[in-house]
Amino acid sequence: MKLNSSISTPLYDQLKQIIKDSIFQEVYKQGERLPNETELCEIYGVSRITVRRAIQELTEEGLLDRKQGKGTFVMRNKLARELVSVDGFTDFHKHLGKNPSKRILVCEEIKATPTISESLHIAQNAPVLRLVRLMFTDDYPFILDETHYSLERFPDLASHFLENSSTYDVLKNIYKVKLNNSSTYKIITVIPAPGLEAEYLDCEIGDTLFNFDKIVYDENKVPIHTSNFKTRTDLIALTITT
Repeated sequence: MKLNSSISTPLYDQLKQIIKDSIFQEVYKQGERLPNETELCEIYGVSRITVRRAIQELTEEGLLDRKQGKGTFVMRNKLARELVSVDGFTDFHKHLGKNPSKRILVCEEIKATPTISESLHIAQNAPVLRLVRLMFTDDYPFILDETHYSLERFPDLASHFLENSSTYDVLKNIYKVKLNNSSTYKIITVIPAPGLEAEYLDCEIGDTLFNFDKIVYDENKVPIHTSNFKTRTDLIALTITT
């Protein structure tokens, strides 16, 4: 497709609109890499200067994301997450019509540290399940999650998690735990992505991440688990219903 140099609209503006239309029509899909500068020049019959200005302005408008050494990608729409909700990852994505999946990175028994024992109301050195998972939305890495559960309260928990997609389904159906939406303690900070987290979440070192530390309680206000999860700030919007 060639641009029209005989009209008053600058070529970079024409190219911007064509790329925008291609994004909205899903010719270029969310998360997909755009053709490189050379390819765009050939496709649209314009100079590198024109391509660079169009890409730069679309990046500033939040439609594109330039990643050093990787290329330019179509930005993904942010998923809205209710801040006070304790719904699990699987349930949350099913409500959105998304396809969730998980990969277990670590599943091991450890001894409760002073911090974990205080959070879970258990003795120091008591047996604890440490579970680290990478969670995907439509096959795209979305959350890096680390949780701790008391194995005295939830014996043989690891085998059930390995066999089931939803951890909260396991807790509800096998251990008969009832969650309490009003009793969830959260601390939310924004941090720069360390190297390992950047690798797992497909972002650059130093990109901003939401860092969630939370404790989830049952209906009797007894701690169920602690959780730390990290997700990119450009993928999620936090909402509060009052």
